[in-house]
Amino acid sequence: MNNALREAWTTIVRPDDYETHMATIGQAQANAKLVEEYFANAPLNAGDSILVMGAGTGQMFNFVSHEFLLPYQTTFSDINAAYLKWLSERLKNAENLRFETVVDDVEQSQLTKTFSLVLAVLVLEHVDWRKAVATLCRLSGNAVFVVIQENPPNLPGAYTPNRPGTMKIFAEVHPTLIPSAQLEAEFNSHAFRKNYAAERTVADGKKMIALGFARTLTDKTSTQG
Repeated sequence: MNNALREAWTTIVRPDDYETHMATIGQAQANAKLVEEYFANAPLNAGDSILVMGAGTGQMFNFVSHEFLLPYQTTFSDINAAYLKWLSERLKNAENLRFETVVDDVEQSQLTKTFSLVLAVLVLEHVDWRKAVATLCRLSGNAVFVVIQENPPNLPGAYTPNRPGTMKIFAEVHPTLIPSAQLEAEFNSHAFRKNYAAERTVADGKKMIALGFARTLTDKTSTQG
C-alpha cells in the first residue's frame, strides 16, 4: 500500500461516506451476494475458522443475513480500527455468531493462526497486491476467496466521479485494477489453483469478479484452523 492510500484508509475516509458510495453504485450489494453465494458452494465444515481481511465496516450485512457464517468461527480484520467498531456495532445483536475483530495490515500481517478460508473483497486494488496474495496464501490452510473489480475498456480507471464527502480523496489517490489472469498466475505461484468463479455487473458496466482458489494437495503445508 503506498503512503497516500494508507493515509486515505486510516485517517481520511469516513465510514459513512464509504458506505454511502458503495451502496449508491451497487457494489456493496453485489459483493455481499457474491460472498453469500460462494459460501453456498464452498466445501467448509462446521467449526471451521474464517478470516475476512479488509472487512471494513461490515456493510455487506446490510444486504445479506449473517446466518451463513453461523457454523464457523470468524475473524474480521482491517487496518482501520474505527471501521471495525462499526462492524462490531452492526453485529452486536447477531445471535449465535462467533466472531472477533483485529486491527491488522494485509501487507505485513501479524496474524500467525492458519484459517480454513481467507477472504478479501475489493482489497487487493488498494494495496501491494502481490504482498497481499502472499499473506492470504500464508494464512490459508485450504482456500482463498477474493473479489476484484473489472472495468469495461472505455472506463480504464478505478475512480468513480461524484463520490460523497471524504471519498473524493480518490480523485487524487488511485487504486490499481488487477487483471484476473495476472492474479490467477500469482496464486498459482503460491500453489493455489482457481476452483471457483462468478461475477456481477454494477454501475457503469463495471464487474465484480469473484474468484476462489484452493491449495494444491502437493503443497498442503498447513492444516485447517
